[in-house]
Amino acid sequence: MEAEKISCCGMICNECPVYIASLRNDDSMKRFLAHEYSAGGQVFYPKDIDCRGCHSELADHNKFGKDCEIRKCCREKQIRLCAECKDYPCGKAEKYIPEGTEQRCRLEEMHGVWEKL
Repeated sequence: MEAEKISCCGMICNECPVYIASLRNDDSMKRFLAHEYSAGGQVFYPKDIDCRGCHSELADHNKFGKDCEIRKCCREKQIRLCAECKDYPCGKAEKYIPEGTEQRCRLEEMHGVWEKL
């Protein structure tokens, strides 16, 4: 069983359908997700459904990681996730990680731990 991975924005990678489809190399799941995620002018193709987590070097080259503002910020600050940042929650977190979501709650809890260290 793979250890739990947490993205820069607090999402649990192991529960993400794109991450799961990528690990399984499941073409039918990738086709389905490409269709589901294509909206608002953003078009995804099955080849775009490829994510091994935002801490992977592959994220520099896929649609999910290369343009992610949260990931860019964490990399610039040399931290693994928003919760480690002294400025959390900042404008980027407010914009991209909605209050009340599981991700945000997870980051809030983790940030509380980081502040005590």
